[in-house]
Amino acid sequence: MKRYNIDPQGLPREGFAVRHRLAERAGVRVAVAIALLTPMSAFPATDTELAELRAMVDQMKSQYERQIQDLESRLAKAERDAAKAASRSEAAAERAEKAADLATTESRPMTAPAVTPPASPESGKTVLGALDSGNAFNPQISVFLDGNYYHDGIDGEGATLVGLAYQPSRGVPHSDEADHGDEEHGGHLHGLTENGFNFREAEIAFSATVDPYFDASLFLSIDGDGTVELEEGFFQTRSLPAGLRVKGGKFLSDFGYINRQHPHQWDFVDQNLPYLNLLGPHGLQDTGLQLTWLPKLPVYTLLGVEGLQGNQEIFGATLGDDDQAALELGDTDDGPRLWTAFAKVAPEIGTNHALQLGLSYANNNQHQEAREDTLEHDGDHEDAHDADHEIEILRDGLAGDAQLWGVDLVYTYDGGGAYGHKSFKFQSEYLRSIKDMKITSSAHPEVLGTRRTFTTDGLYAQAIYGFAPKWTAGLRYDVLGMTNEISGSENASFGSSDRWTFDVTWNLSEFSRLRAQYAHNDILVAPGERERFDAFYLQFLVSMGSHGAHAF
Repeated sequence: MKRYNIDPQGLPREGFAVRHRLAERAGVRVAVAIALLTPMSAFPATDTELAELRAMVDQMKSQYERQIQDLESRLAKAERDAAKAASRSEAAAERAEKAADLATTESRPMTAPAVTPPASPESGKTVLGALDSGNAFNPQISVFLDGNYYHDGIDGEGATLVGLAYQPSRGVPHSDEADHGDEEHGGHLHGLTENGFNFREAEIAFSATVDPYFDASLFLSIDGDGTVELEEGFFQTRSLPAGLRVKGGKFLSDFGYINRQHPHQWDFVDQNLPYLNLLGPHGLQDTGLQLTWLPKLPVYTLLGVEGLQGNQEIFGATLGDDDQAALELGDTDDGPRLWTAFAKVAPEIGTNHALQLGLSYANNNQHQEAREDTLEHDGDHEDAHDADHEIEILRDGLAGDAQLWGVDLVYTYDGGGAYGHKSFKFQSEYLRSIKDMKITSSAHPEVLGTRRTFTTDGLYAQAIYGFAPKWTAGLRYDVLGMTNEISGSENASFGSSDRWTFDVTWNLSEFSRLRAQYAHNDILVAPGERERFDAFYLQFLVSMGSHGAHAF
């Protein structure tokens, strides 16, 4: 702050000048205030100001354009994301639909049905809002209907005769089979057919994953008369170490190849001659345990053993209580009596090719037979009208054990055509049955304790070719008794039975099938006695619901 000296008159020495400068500054201030308070429009804009305004407008326009472009980019990205999400949703729905179709048609070892939760929270509707059938069950349930029209030239007896081709070890029907209509097996016989329409069976199958440790399956068969039979009911493990698996219950043995197949899986209407006559209509089907081992090898190899109760129709069969007592055969031994072992090898032979070779063996510790002999007696010669001879039927009892060998080969080729077009399958098996027994009772005491060995073998070979989409043609040759003999204390040889079969199958879909089959049969029904006849089948097969895997 500047200080001023005051003179005696009370006036500063520089006061006048100061007041004069203040008076001049007040005028300037008034002028500036007037100038500021005056509206700008009152003055014309200069070129500089106009240029600045234009620059500002251009800058604002540029900013707005960038913002609009940014918004447009964000909008486009959002639309693309929405389109991709919709596409993924459609693809997921399509995959789920394919997976559901696949689960109902293809081989899959007993897995629980995959249930995909609906995208729509609304119950009972699909993503698109359509009503859902709700066809998802645990366990999986399937039904097979198997019927046919049959005709042969021998009054409909041909279908039974092919299952009774002569072999010396077959003997006479077991008492339980003859008296009770095969009561032990529920009186249900596959292939029991007569001229005309026949309903062979309805098979109901249940399969499921029980828990992380077990799978389980149940197969019931209902024949045309309504008789219900348990075909299979078993569990099998899921997670044993080192490739081990245990199956327990009643099941079809893994002996051979076709033994474990149900009738609806066959490539022909009826079973081949070796299986039908050496094992019976049900094959090797029994109650027990199975252990398989799938070792880690460069080549697929499956090894297995089975311990089974031994209740069989033909191989390792025992007679009823009355026959056992009358023929001094002894009681039926405690089980398990039937033991099997098998090995299957499938080497890699190319992308479109598959090959499996198998070797099987079965031994039943107990087998019983009853054989009939006839004895002629002289009649009463005093009466010329009386019969010259009387015929007495004598029965011999035989007991021992039974062995069965099997070799199988299966080859498939995927032709790559639609619905099996150009695909090819060949399979063949050879079975050899040996029953080693002693005579336990006879009207001829000199033969008691003597040994009889019965040997009968059989072979079948068949080929299936897809000559058009959904259409296949098949050819089969099967023979029983290339070796058909008795050896030991008695030696005799008998002839064979054989058959040629041709069929055409129309697979309308995965769930329905029509088949026409023709066969020329040459069956040995007794020593020196044959029956030759032609037989025709027209079969339908329909399946409903999903079902478990079909093995290779």
